[in-house]
Amino acid sequence: MLTDAGWSRLADRLTAETEATNTATRRAAAAQQVDRWDRRHADARAVVAATPGPTVPTLPAHRPDLAATSFNEIDRFINARLAAGGTPPAALLGDEAFIRRLSLDLRGIIPTVPEIEVFLADESPDRRQRLIDRFLADPRWADHWVPYWQDLLAENPNLVNPTLNNTGPFRFWIHESFLDRKPIDRFVTELIMMEGSRYYGGPAGFGLATENDVPMAAKAHIIGRAFLGVEMGCARCHDAPGGQVMQEDLFSLAAMLKRAPEKVPATSSVPVAPERLAQMAITVSLKPGAAVKPAWPFAELLTVESLAAAADTADTRARLAALITSPANPRFARVIANRLWARYLGRGLVDDLDDWAGESPSHPELLDWLARQLVLHDYKVEQVARLIVSSHTYGRGPALAGSAGTSGSAESLYASRAPRRLTAEQLVDSLAFACGKPFDVEPMNIDVDTSRPPTLSLNLGSVTRAWQFTALGNERDRPSLSLPFAQHQVSLMQAFGWQGERQKPITWRETAPNALQPAIMANGVAVKRASQLSDASGFTAAALRQQPVESFIDELFLQILSRRPTDQEREQSVAIVGPGYDSRLLPPDRVVVHEPEQRPVGVSWSNHVTPEANEAKAELARIAAQGDPPSGRLAADWRQRAEDLVWTLFNTPEFIFTP
Repeated sequence: MLTDAGWSRLADRLTAETEATNTATRRAAAAQQVDRWDRRHADARAVVAATPGPTVPTLPAHRPDLAATSFNEIDRFINARLAAGGTPPAALLGDEAFIRRLSLDLRGIIPTVPEIEVFLADESPDRRQRLIDRFLADPRWADHWVPYWQDLLAENPNLVNPTLNNTGPFRFWIHESFLDRKPIDRFVTELIMMEGSRYYGGPAGFGLATENDVPMAAKAHIIGRAFLGVEMGCARCHDAPGGQVMQEDLFSLAAMLKRAPEKVPATSSVPVAPERLAQMAITVSLKPGAAVKPAWPFAELLTVESLAAAADTADTRARLAALITSPANPRFARVIANRLWARYLGRGLVDDLDDWAGESPSHPELLDWLARQLVLHDYKVEQVARLIVSSHTYGRGPALAGSAGTSGSAESLYASRAPRRLTAEQLVDSLAFACGKPFDVEPMNIDVDTSRPPTLSLNLGSVTRAWQFTALGNERDRPSLSLPFAQHQVSLMQAFGWQGERQKPITWRETAPNALQPAIMANGVAVKRASQLSDASGFTAAALRQQPVESFIDELFLQILSRRPTDQEREQSVAIVGPGYDSRLLPPDRVVVHEPEQRPVGVSWSNHVTPEANEAKAELARIAAQGDPPSGRLAADWRQRAEDLVWTLFNTPEFIFTP
C-alpha cells in the first residue's frame, strides 16, 4: 500500500533480502578458500600439540572455597595464585546482574525483558552456560566487535574532502568478518593483503592514509601494535629510546606492505646537525632518502627454520601475513589471547596490550594456555571468549571488604570485578534498545545526489547500530553540511570517549569522568528522545497493556536496568505513576495523532552554499531538538510523569555501568 507503513514494510523487506543475498554471495566466495585454511589450521594444531603446554594447577586441599569456585582451567590458574596470596574470591554475581554483564560484553546491548524472564525462570544447573552459547551465537556479536577494531586499526573515513590520514570505510568488512565467524588469522591475513574495495567497505580501505608521506609506515605501526605487541611509533622519525625498535624495523615492515623498497622522507626524520649528535637523547639511524628493502625485522619472534617454512612466497604482503600468524610465532596468539582477556576482564594479563617491551605477564602460564587454546580451536576467538566468560573468574562480583591478600589487590589478582562504564557505543545502542526506537537519523552522507566521486565524499549508509556513525565535522564547519539528527547521538558518544576521527590507533579510550557526561545525559536530546513515550516507544507499548501499575514499573526496571525494583524503589515509583494510572488510556474519541513535523529535504553538496540550504538545516536542527511527538493515546499528565520515571532510570549511575 502507498502509505508510510506500507513503504516502511517494503523498505524493511528489501533491506533483509539484500542482506541475505550479500551474505550468501560473500560466504560462497569465502568457501572457495576453506580447504586451504583448514590445512593451515591442521598444521598449526600439529605444531602446538608437538610441544608441551603449561600444567593446569591443582588447588590445595585446605582451600575448599577455591575448589568450589573453579568451573574450568582458567579458574584453577587464577585460584592457585589466590591460594598462594591468601586472597578470598568474591561471590558470583546474581542472575540479573550476570545476564546484563554477559549481554553487554558479548553483544554490546542490554538484554530484553523476555530474555531476562526466561533466564530467571530457568532452574537447570547449566542455565548460565546455555545463555553464553545463545549470546555467542547472536549475530550482534559482530556489531560489538566493530568499534574495537575501528579504534585499534585507526579506521578514519571522512564524509567530505578526506585530509590527513583518512582511510576508506573498512568497517563493513570488519562487521562481515565477525558475522561470518572468520578465524582471527584469516582476518589478519585479509587485512594485510588489503584487497577489495577502497571506498565501499573492503579491507583495501585500510591501506589508505591520505596525505601521509609514508602511508605503509603508518600501517606497519598499526599492525605491529595490534598483532605483535610491538610499539613502533617513535621509529617513524628516529630510533626508539633504549634501542628496542629501530627505524629500519618500521621501514622494512612498511616495505613488505608496499611490496617494494620504502624511502625515508625528510618530513619523517628528525633534522640532526652533526655538532648536536652527542647531545641528543635519541639516535637517527636512517638518513632521509635511504631506501629500506622489504624484510621481516623481528627475528627474535621466529626461528630461522620457522622463517623459511612460514614465508615461502614471493609476495611480501602474503609473506608478512604468514609470518605474523604462523604457529611458530607464539607472540601473535598470545597478543590476541591477551586482548580477549582484557576485553572481558578489564585489564590484560600483560598490562600494556600494545607494547610488550619490558612487560611480564601477571599469570604467564594462563596466558600460554589461552594462546594454545586459540590455536587448537583454529584461531576462532569465540571459542576462547566462551572459555573466559564461562569461568567463575569472569562471573565474580565486587570485592569483599578487606579481601586483599598479601600479594596484591583483589582486582589485580582477578578475585573480584569492579563495575565498568559502558563504552559510548554500548550506551547509545542500549538507549535505543531499551526504548525500542530506531535511530531515525540522516544517512552518513552529505552527497545525496552523488555529484562527487568517492575519493572526495563517502556514503556510509543508514545507521542501525552506533558503530555506523562517523565524525560529522566538515572542512569549514558549514551548517548546510551538518546532520542535526545524527549530531545528538554523536555528541553523546563523544562525551563518553568516542572519537570519530582516529588519526592514530587507540586501545584504551579515556574513561575519566567529566562534567559533560551527567550534563548530556540529563539534558541531551538522545536521552530525551529515548525517554519520550511516543507511539514508536516500547515504554508506550508497556503503558498500553492492561496490567497492574506494579507490573508496569517492574517492566520499566527490567527494560532499563535489567532487574526488578527493590521494595523501596517500587514504592517510590508507584508514588510517581500510580496517580491517574487507571485512567491513563484515553477513549478513542479523545485520541489525537501527533504527526512528526515534515523535514526539509534537498540539501546536498551540489547546492549547500545557498542561503536556503542553511535555512533548511536550521529548521532540521529545530525539529531534531524537539525529539519525538508524544503518543496521543495516553493522558498527557500521566504520560509526562511516566517519562520522568524513565528519564530518572536512564540517569542513574547503574544504567551506564556494566555490573
